[in-house]
Amino acid sequence: MCRRNPPGNPPLDPSGALIRSVALRMIRRLADQPGLVSALSSVVDMVENDETDLALDDIGMVIHYSQFPVLRSEYQDLVHAAQLLDSLDSLTDTGVERLVVDG
Repeated sequence: MCRRNPPGNPPLDPSGALIRSVALRMIRRLADQPGLVSALSSVVDMVENDETDLALDDIGMVIHYSQFPVLRSEYQDLVHAAQLLDSLDSLTDTGVERLVVDG
């Protein structure tokens, strides 16, 4: 599933592009788990609707409540996006770093 920013939408800001990319990678990796795919698809929709801050909060909560492993590269991209948004607490408050795995 490679989705592009819908036509007519302004270009994504760098943090939004990172969050969207991570969510899409997770969707591909977790394709056999429909509930997670749906939740992560909502994150993509938030980014595409210029709700980047909310998308970062939401992806942190999805990871926290679902407790699925997060690849180190995914986590690093989320941290970079959070730093760009000055919102690192969206990840640290949910303990996402405990779920990071190499891979």
